Amino acid sequence: MQKSRRVAKGFTFLLVPLPVVGFTVYSFFSDMKTADAFRYGLILGAIFLVFALVSFVKERAANTYEATVIDKKTQRAYHKNDSDTFYTEYITVARTTAGKKVRYVEREGGALPAWNYLEVGDRFMYHPQFHFPYELYDKSRARYIPCVNCSCHNPLTADRCQKCGLPLLK
Repeated sequence: MQKSRRVAKGFTFLLVPLPVVGFTVYSFFSDMKTADAFRYGLILGAIFLVFALVSFVKERAANTYEATVIDKKTQRAYHKNDSDTFYTEYITVARTTAGKKVRYVEREGGALPAWNYLEVGDRFMYHPQFHFPYELYDKSRARYIPCVNCSCHNPLTADRCQKCGLPLLK
């Protein structure tokens, strides 16, 4: 995560001045005035900077929290479309340490990370930045250790992911 953030910040600092330089160089080889090219480059660079800042703030706003699973249930849901189909929703309910109830709703046919990995009574840490955001505190009852990057199921004895090679959260 730290390496990814560092690379993103480096890319941002490279990307922001690039339009200024690019437009200015372009003005030397075209009929565009240098002052106009510089202004357009500044505007485009400022837009890149705003998007990068919003992205960094949004990433920081995604808070990690601790929770305990208090209930698991399934329910039939109706999807109104051309074929009017029913499907099953798998709902995992947890209570955070702040006392807030959180529901993780997953549909049949897709991956069911919370439903398959978490059991009632499990204490876990939720990391919204990761592809697989659930980290159990007590992994003694776990059947596998998922990779936070690629969600690959790894044996309990593994230290690194078999698929992507990143260290596992143990």
